[in-house]
Amino acid sequence: MGKMNRRNFLAGIGAVLGLAGCAQVVKTDQPAVATPAASAVKKHPLPFVPGSWTLVILPDTQYYSWKYPGLFHLQTQWVVDNKDRYNIVYVLQNGDLTQNNNELEWERASQALGRLDGVVPYALAQGNHDCGPSGSSGSAKDRSTLMNDYFPPSRFAKWPTFGGVMEEGHIENSYHLFRAGGQDWLVLCLEWGPRDKALQWGDQILRKFPKHKAIIMTHAYLYSDSTRYDWRKKGEKQDWNPHSYGTAGGVNDGEQMWRKMVKKHPNVFMTINGHVVHSGLGFLVSKADHGNLVNQMLVNFQMRPLGGESLLRLLEFLPDGQTIQVKTYCPLYEKYKTDPDNQFIIKMPL
Repeated sequence: MGKMNRRNFLAGIGAVLGLAGCAQVVKTDQPAVATPAASAVKKHPLPFVPGSWTLVILPDTQYYSWKYPGLFHLQTQWVVDNKDRYNIVYVLQNGDLTQNNNELEWERASQALGRLDGVVPYALAQGNHDCGPSGSSGSAKDRSTLMNDYFPPSRFAKWPTFGGVMEEGHIENSYHLFRAGGQDWLVLCLEWGPRDKALQWGDQILRKFPKHKAIIMTHAYLYSDSTRYDWRKKGEKQDWNPHSYGTAGGVNDGEQMWRKMVKKHPNVFMTINGHVVHSGLGFLVSKADHGNLVNQMLVNFQMRPLGGESLLRLLEFLPDGQTIQVKTYCPLYEKYKTDPDNQFIIKMPL
């Protein structure tokens, strides 16, 4: 498919809305561990460093599939157009591909992500809006989904980076393997409110590839106050905890995932989730059982005008092997957001 004509797109949607700032709380479990470096924040966009490689995060795309499909296409076409410029290795979508789990929205998501097929591989998490009867608008009372009709494992099977799935014919729990920056990487994608059996499967995958740095993608893990979801301690004080949905088969929230799976593995490097609105942003660094530091990132822009204004989160891994430049770019307005919540540096051995 051809390059998106941005000028025509803007004319079609009408007036351009300005970019407003967001407030993010940054926390750490350990005072001495690495956090986004305030001294590294600049008024101007951080320049791309030659020799780097990039991961692109597509935060909750539900409003694009529902109301603004052009913005979804704008995001994925930007990835295609800038694949070589920024050495984009993978695209990670953090759940809620759709708003209502219906055929029209899944078809729109499929078409937009189809721009990446054969160009840049991508990994998908499943959100609460991707579950339950059509029109449920996120109630996730059961795990029925049209996700596998439009993104069956067979769609990914020919990719050399596709590892496999937990259940045949189901993409809700999957893993991907790739090499970048001289390091082997594992992306583990887990279903909405992962069941115990999904975490047990994830344990097996993490043990199977102990030398791969692991990034875990799931929809609801870190909250907007930069603490993990914790139903036992905080209950409904944290909005939208997976336990509050009554999803059939049971769920695990962020703290349960941390204790049952994440903190047990020395190769886990990062978790990424969406789901939470408020600021839609959060960051936490925690020390795991083996001394490894786990960067936990919430990024979600759905509450902004146009359901997110096409904003992308970019993770640029520098060639020094210890620095990640975290950036936020808007293809719609062709601007970076450079406030401390949206542009910062993670500095630690990769």
